[in-house]
Amino acid sequence: MKRDVDSLLLERGLSAALVLRGETPNPTFRFLAGPAAAHITAAILVWRPGKRPHLVHAAMERDSAAATGFELSEYGAHGYRKILEEEGTRERANARLLAKVLGELNVKGPILVHGYGEVGRNYHVLNRLREWAPQIEIAEDEDLGLFDRARLSKGPEEVDAVRTVAGACGQAYARIRQVLGGGRLEGKKLKDSEGWVTIGRLRREVKKVFFDADLEEPHGNIIAMGRDAGIPHNVGNDADVIEEGLPIVIDLYPVQAGGGYFFDVTRTLCVGRASAELKELHALVREAVDRTVDSLTTETPARMYQEKVCDLFEQRGHKTIRQDERIQEGYIHGLGHGIGLEVHERPHLGGPSQNRDRIAPGSLFTVEPGLYYPSRQLGVRIEDVVFARPDGSFQNMTDIPYELEVAPATA
Repeated sequence: MKRDVDSLLLERGLSAALVLRGETPNPTFRFLAGPAAAHITAAILVWRPGKRPHLVHAAMERDSAAATGFELSEYGAHGYRKILEEEGTRERANARLLAKVLGELNVKGPILVHGYGEVGRNYHVLNRLREWAPQIEIAEDEDLGLFDRARLSKGPEEVDAVRTVAGACGQAYARIRQVLGGGRLEGKKLKDSEGWVTIGRLRREVKKVFFDADLEEPHGNIIAMGRDAGIPHNVGNDADVIEEGLPIVIDLYPVQAGGGYFFDVTRTLCVGRASAELKELHALVREAVDRTVDSLTTETPARMYQEKVCDLFEQRGHKTIRQDERIQEGYIHGLGHGIGLEVHERPHLGGPSQNRDRIAPGSLFTVEPGLYYPSRQLGVRIEDVVFARPDGSFQNMTDIPYELEVAPATA
């Protein structure tokens, strides 16, 4: 949580963190500055243990900057325009400004630099910063990163924000089931009063629900059918008409408008009767979710749960990524990931043996096993979000039905 940042800096022997906010959204800046960060497009945040954070901001964003509660100064007060004219390039000017701000705040010793942006330009800015601010040393972050660690444990307000997004996702799935159940099969394909029911139609219905809930989809969504459902990150073809018996993998991961908290949930549906093979795959993936959630314990290695799912799938005759990282059918990805201000955060429930992430109290993460056979037009994934409560118990935050089959209208 944010309150842990000071102690983490001191623990790692750092005198400050320098957080840079540019046009590219920075979830860590949002974490530190709060909702006001959504309306700040360029800023320098200097976070010093035991001191009030200092924010350098543009004059036209002074109201949003004031809402952060930080100590403030404006770019103009530091003479940034004159610096830019003298240096001739934005990279040199930014480096000189950073050196000036750190000097004025008497920041010395090792500091952590955090930000998002074009890597080549930032490389030159930081190189010049080393030259122009010899009193500081740019420290290398660890793995787990300092801000990853601070953001790992979610506070009550953060969990409530995620829960609100989860509720809208439930509404979106209910709407999808309503559309699918309101259509009639003509041959194998689904049609209703608006015409053929397509993947694109379902996607538009989801967008309507999220728009009304003040949510955005910066990374889009996945609504993929048949062969496409068998490739985990195939987003689906909007022109495809829904067909009886084919799996539809629906993976939704919206965020609060303006850059807030994400939710991430997947269900697999089928219009009409599913084949015996599809039912079997769906039941096994559901079993993997249930076994994982029921066995969770805090402070255990996150990767351990991936191993357990691989054990289950291999025992039932399916190949897994543990056996061969090149496989394209079977279980071909990790079990889950943290979620919060980014759709993919720590902990990672998978990855190489070097993964040392643990299930920490206060963490929010997905459990999303899947089985994929595109050559047979089959793919199944189920994804829930789980909260590790501070008391060591767990809450599944995904209150959305798992049922595979959706019966179409008959008359």
